[in-house]
Amino acid sequence: MTIEKFTKYPIKILEALAVSLVAGIAIVVGGSVVLRIFGIVPSGSTELATLMFVWAIYIGAFLAFLEGGHLAITAFVDRLHGRVLTGTMIISDLLLLIFTAVVTIESVKYVQLALDSVRLTPSLKISPAWLYAAVLVGMFLVSIYVISNIVKNIIRFWKGEEPPRPSTELDDLYTESGI
Repeated sequence: MTIEKFTKYPIKILEALAVSLVAGIAIVVGGSVVLRIFGIVPSGSTELATLMFVWAIYIGAFLAFLEGGHLAITAFVDRLHGRVLTGTMIISDLLLLIFTAVVTIESVKYVQLALDSVRLTPSLKISPAWLYAAVLVGMFLVSIYVISNIVKNIIRFWKGEEPPRPSTELDDLYTESGI
């Protein structure tokens, strides 16, 4: 069994969650605008939209990493081949892992502080830990993804293989048009 079989359904659930969050934001914000036209100000709508927006960002960031949709400058890396390319990818992923680990550790501290506090959000009356937990979950998921990439690239390095190069829509367009 491959790891893809174990991760297929959790990723589908995260994709559905991301779509639900974005749809929820549209409904809450759109509904608030319409209700305000009639003089009705829904309590907590701004806080709820903010909460959903932050969760959508961090779940979406993880999903973007899975699809290779994160921002990358590849002018240098595109010129590398073989073990040099694989080694460079390992170093890049190690640096990324350090960043995501630091953010994850710090977000644990923020969530813990929020849970220890008696403070609640003004309208929804929930702990701010719900907001901070989005950073924790998103960065933790990215960290796991980066660790799996590092392991795969170390195996590729020892075998002398290159990591797969992500294609872009522009590359696909050039290939299809014969340019």
